[in-house]
Amino acid sequence: MNRNKKVVGRMTVASALLVMTTITALGGSTEDSTKEVTGSVTLGKNGTAGIVAELQDLELVPLGNTEVAATEGVQNNTAAGGEEAQQVQEDAEESVSGVIGGVAELGELAAKEAARSTEEVLQEDPEAVKVALAETGTQAAEDEAGRAEAGQLEAAVDQEEAVQELVAAQEPETVQELAKAQEQTAGEQIAEEAVEAPADAEAPQEPDAAGDAAWSNMVMANVEEDMNIRMEPNAESELAGKFYRGDVAEVISVEGEWTKIVSGNAVGYVKNEYLVYGEEASQLANEVCSLYATVHTDGLRLRSEPNEEAGIVTTVSDGDRLKVNKEAEGTDGWVAVYTSDSTAYVSAEYVNVELNLGTALNSEEVVEKEARKAEEAREAEAASKKPAASANSDEVTLLGALIQCEAGGGSYDGMVAVGAVVMNRVRSGSYPGSISGVIYQGGQFTPAGNGGVARVMANGVNSSCLQAARDAINGTDNTNGALSFRSVSSGHAGRLIGANVFF
Repeated sequence: MNRNKKVVGRMTVASALLVMTTITALGGSTEDSTKEVTGSVTLGKNGTAGIVAELQDLELVPLGNTEVAATEGVQNNTAAGGEEAQQVQEDAEESVSGVIGGVAELGELAAKEAARSTEEVLQEDPEAVKVALAETGTQAAEDEAGRAEAGQLEAAVDQEEAVQELVAAQEPETVQELAKAQEQTAGEQIAEEAVEAPADAEAPQEPDAAGDAAWSNMVMANVEEDMNIRMEPNAESELAGKFYRGDVAEVISVEGEWTKIVSGNAVGYVKNEYLVYGEEASQLANEVCSLYATVHTDGLRLRSEPNEEAGIVTTVSDGDRLKVNKEAEGTDGWVAVYTSDSTAYVSAEYVNVELNLGTALNSEEVVEKEARKAEEAREAEAASKKPAASANSDEVTLLGALIQCEAGGGSYDGMVAVGAVVMNRVRSGSYPGSISGVIYQGGQFTPAGNGGVARVMANGVNSSCLQAARDAINGTDNTNGALSFRSVSSGHAGRLIGANVFF
């Protein structure tokens, strides 16, 4: 290892001679603007040692005085008169030309000496040179800051800058050319580093703003049911339509506390306080709007589990729309959808999933919608009203007791719904034809089998439960003909009324 260090040391000295000799020659090239070159190095018989001795003798000591003398000389001669100033300028140019020529000659001589020294080292021990070069290359790769004798090079740069400042005082154009050359070199180095950058380096990713951009000029109605759209931006203006929960609109303009929108066939003004804009509108849409999967193939199978080996629930056709179960746990490649009585899974490859976004209605459409709604309510009431059944007081009490056990702590609608299930069974022909027969049928109503109904009857049935029993017996059915019910916590699909799901 020591032997290799010696080899590298001799090579380094030989290489450094070129740099130091050039800098020394520049540093001692002038004393003032009227004097000729005073410092030079001559390669004689002493070889490398002679060069080093010459460099040590010079040591660039005259550099500081030289700069001052040059400055003062120019100032004095300029003050002396135009002719002398002209002579000073000519002498300065001649001196700089001499420096440049001397530097070129010295550089050539130093290069020859460096080459001769390196050749001697190669002849003495070529294998040691190879090992030394390999070790030097490895060290350079590990330490980027120390590519070549960092301390000596920093000193050389400092001296070179001092020389450049001196030259700048006498020949500005030369300094400008040097600056351009350095700029070009720096640019080339940056380009090389860019090319050498790792191919797998990650570039900064642009944010995907496609979703945000689609909603940037959109608003949603942040209301429980609906809000009014006005013809003008004031609350007393004529009604232009209604903006419902789940509707989306495009912003035309924002005017103080009002925003002018267009949605469907409705155009008008809505209060800003009831709107959400842009990204907030997008978030609200995902919360309140249903998702639908539109089928784009025939004979698509819906499966009981999200895999191709699961049982087939049913099949659907091209163009069918299936409501997505947003609460179901997500599975890659599958979409959970509602069926008539459960949740099934469909391959995501064969459906397009989109939000079911609504649009506002203009005033004429609002009138039509409200008329249809009223008609549907009348039809539903007529359909839910079944023929009254005959029942004695004991049967009313029995049904009231069952209602109290199954839905006594909930809403009145929930109570009526439990009674309606019992009466639907009585009328169906598929169950016993009496209230007591249906309630006490084996394995049907748990409170009847475990004694809960009997205890309630013994203690007295609540009046609200008795009234619900009477309404059910008299034909009220808010379950749409349901024959069964389960607790909401069961997760069973059906019509939610109170704390139970009816199906």
